[in-house]
Amino acid sequence: MVCHHGFDRNAAQAACRSQNKKLQMFATNYEWKPSSNDLHDKCYFEYNNDPFIVPCEFVLDNFNCTSDATSLTDCTYTRLFEHRCTKDMHVGIGCSGTYEPPISTTTSTTNIVQTSTATPTTDEQTVTGVLNRHNWTDIGAVIDVTGSMSGCYAQINQWVALSHSNKLVQCFVFFNDGDDTPDADKVIGSTGGLYGVYTREGMAKVLETLNTAKMNGNGGDSSENDVEAIIFTITGCPTCKNIIHIADNEATPRDLILLERVTKPVKVIVCKLSSNSLVNPKLLDIAYKTGGSLHTLDSDVETLGSVKVGDTIKVGRGTYRLEASGFVRIA
Repeated sequence: MVCHHGFDRNAAQAACRSQNKKLQMFATNYEWKPSSNDLHDKCYFEYNNDPFIVPCEFVLDNFNCTSDATSLTDCTYTRLFEHRCTKDMHVGIGCSGTYEPPISTTTSTTNIVQTSTATPTTDEQTVTGVLNRHNWTDIGAVIDVTGSMSGCYAQINQWVALSHSNKLVQCFVFFNDGDDTPDADKVIGSTGGLYGVYTREGMAKVLETLNTAKMNGNGGDSSENDVEAIIFTITGCPTCKNIIHIADNEATPRDLILLERVTKPVKVIVCKLSSNSLVNPKLLDIAYKTGGSLHTLDSDVETLGSVKVGDTIKVGRGTYRLEASGFVRIA
């Protein structure tokens, strides 16, 4: 338990990393209750409308941590009761798994930029794995919820639920590539199947919108309307500073021609990427052509702006060359 005066995602990560675990969640609706054995022996909090009782491991306040902090000793803080911390300012931290520092190094010459990655874990951890490494706020989240993305649903559902507590996401747009529109009738730029919702409308509304988008999808071809959904998000949420696209690596967007209409950098989080598969070069195009970045479970490709036509970049197991039309895989 901590007081959230000065507390943010960096501090939550440091708290979990000090226990060799990864951050799973943190919530601001956290309460403590005295016990006869220890004043802070038990902490009570509510997550996704379910009550939890857990031991209080962290009773601290006034945090200041950096994103690479691996222990509370890397942060500055004071004891909880040195500050007038009311119970509505308490924060709950949930940790899970085993924390392994991400390995991501980039080297460049006149014609090559290389990103080395650690051994990937399960695809279901991709979304939270990437988000835990960054401090993105004011997020507009563009999420593929077509049937082929079902392997990522668990982490998507968890992140959506947590957005109610951490207030990092302003809006969600869930897209399913046109609801039940026949493939022959899908028109670039107006395929549809877009479901937007602001987090301020409440978690019940967000989850209802997510489930509606999933249920209304009806298969169809593998190509999807990613860029249409990105433009829809930017238009609907002009105050969103970080546009995050949770994308299906196994599907190629049909509407890449619309990228010139995207007015903000797009951070592409790649789902459906296993240790034996290769990043879809068209997702690299979305990141590159919008001035954004591309992220996998254990790698952050954030140097695309320095890549010139003819240069090569290594992402995971694949090597890609930038041509005038975009990236192509060469190995």
